Amino acid sequence: MENKIINTLRFLSLDMIDTANSGHPGMPLGCAPLMFVLWSEFMNFNPDDPLDINRDRFVLSNGHGCALLYSMLHLLGFDYSIDDLKQFRKLHSKTPGHPEYNPSLGIETTTGPLGQGIANAVGMAIAAKKKSISNHIYVMCGDGCLMEGISHEACALAGHLKLDNLILLYDDNNITIDGMTDITFTENIINRFNAINWDVHIVDDGNTDYEDIYNKISNAKFSDKPSIVIVKTIIGYGSPLANTSKSHGAPFGKSITSSMKKELSFDPDNEFIVDNDVKEYFTQLKQTKMKEFNSTIRDNLVNSIKPIYPLFDIINEKEKCSTRELSGKILHEIVSSNNNIIIGSADLSESNKIPFSDKYISWYDFKQPYLHYGVREHSMAGIANGISTFDVVPFIGTFLMFINYCLASIRLAALSQHKVVYVLTHDSVFLGEDGPTHQPIESLTILRSIPGLTTIRPCNFDEIKQAYKYALIHDGPTAVVLSRQGFEIYESENTDVTKGAYVIYKETDDVKYILVATGSEVPLAISVAKHMKNIRVISMPSCELFDLQNDEYKNEIIPSNIIKISIEAGSTLGWYKYVDHCYGIDTFGASGHISELKENFKFTQEKIIDFINKI
Repeated sequence: MENKIINTLRFLSLDMIDTANSGHPGMPLGCAPLMFVLWSEFMNFNPDDPLDINRDRFVLSNGHGCALLYSMLHLLGFDYSIDDLKQFRKLHSKTPGHPEYNPSLGIETTTGPLGQGIANAVGMAIAAKKKSISNHIYVMCGDGCLMEGISHEACALAGHLKLDNLILLYDDNNITIDGMTDITFTENIINRFNAINWDVHIVDDGNTDYEDIYNKISNAKFSDKPSIVIVKTIIGYGSPLANTSKSHGAPFGKSITSSMKKELSFDPDNEFIVDNDVKEYFTQLKQTKMKEFNSTIRDNLVNSIKPIYPLFDIINEKEKCSTRELSGKILHEIVSSNNNIIIGSADLSESNKIPFSDKYISWYDFKQPYLHYGVREHSMAGIANGISTFDVVPFIGTFLMFINYCLASIRLAALSQHKVVYVLTHDSVFLGEDGPTHQPIESLTILRSIPGLTTIRPCNFDEIKQAYKYALIHDGPTAVVLSRQGFEIYESENTDVTKGAYVIYKETDDVKYILVATGSEVPLAISVAKHMKNIRVISMPSCELFDLQNDEYKNEIIPSNIIKISIEAGSTLGWYKYVDHCYGIDTFGASGHISELKENFKFTQEKIIDFINKI
């Protein structure tokens, strides 16, 4: 019966790929036994209540093999019909070409970019321990996932934290798109994982030795460390293209699929067939799983998920300082008032002004709010995505310039609408002597270009408070961008970050120019307005939130019949959407004292007035 079920999984996957005329058949053929043993023997879940917080999590890091996962979930009784399988890779289907976050359908995170799922799984394992949930996180990966740098970063942290609830199932088939892995990938995986404090288990024949698969996963479950189960498989197993890169990423076609079915006593002329005895097996398995889940997993003590209401009202002050310092005061209050947060930084907490102490998350204490990620920006962002799937809010900090290391994970957070808060400091050339390698020019433009990400660059205390308040209730990621340098803080009674932009200063209704500024350039714009008198200053902390407003509000704030000028110490790309003229920096920065940099890049009241007078 096991062979029939496993071959049913294989042929459902091939039928999906052939019908779509695209997809990746090699992995489903090789990994079907591993997928079957895992879900039938180890995964704790309830298909009728797929969102139960106590469930085990499965992450398909090598997401290109998702036809196998959809086939498995269909047989297990999740909400996938045969028609859904037939819609594989079709527009608006439940079965997209790579898994897209939808836990109600058994898809615990969005995967496809290799290695991301591993980092997500590490975050899930951390969050599960914080919430005292005694479940396991299983993540399947391939050779490509382990080549990607994010896997090295994330697995090293997992070993350091002794995440014994994390099991990595490695499809070791020695093939990538360009050929055998020995053209690029000859490291000793056993030694690598032993060196970072993982247990290592090996299955020599992952295509037929189901008992060994079972035994090695069983051993991994009882480890006091994270475990990797290296499963030797043959990509494209059973096909004429087995053990070749040609089986990786293109459909075999119905002729090859039919001949394979015939050889294994399946009807070669029918597609998407699940025999009655297979259906009956999974009907019984579903009932068994539900009973086991209700009788054992529900005995866990689970922290309640509380709404987050930080005590913003007790913080109210005005001072001349950097926005990162003001942010630090608010973050301290947020962390102090709620235990459903994990906050951390890529070894930059002091610079990011992220509150931490001698008490932090460690292998023996996951209740603390602070997590040291080490110098691992990319995995930090990927881990945060995983943390967010447990309804724990991750705050992660680094320099704005270093988002370049994080962008793949930030993009997936936006795509999946994970509630992640990015605390991004050192936001302009005016951080000074560290020079152009650390001075962001294009970074704000990059962040603003990502659909689904809200970027907020506040100019004062109230804007920062409102930014974090928004981030904590918004169903999606938020980037809060903050200065290193201090500047004069100008508060306004009209502050409304949720509208994206508002009038922060005007002396008269007889306005000739409108200056639109963000962050540390708002006080500079106000100084220009005070000198010239006929200027209205708009603080626009968030372009995305402003774009959501109705036309009436937009025209009220930035009317079309007045000359509009943007002022921001970064790329001008994107600002022409709102203004007629842009005052910014479209070159790399330079190393020097802030006073020298202001003169060099002409960010002074005098130079801006000269610019306006020449318009």
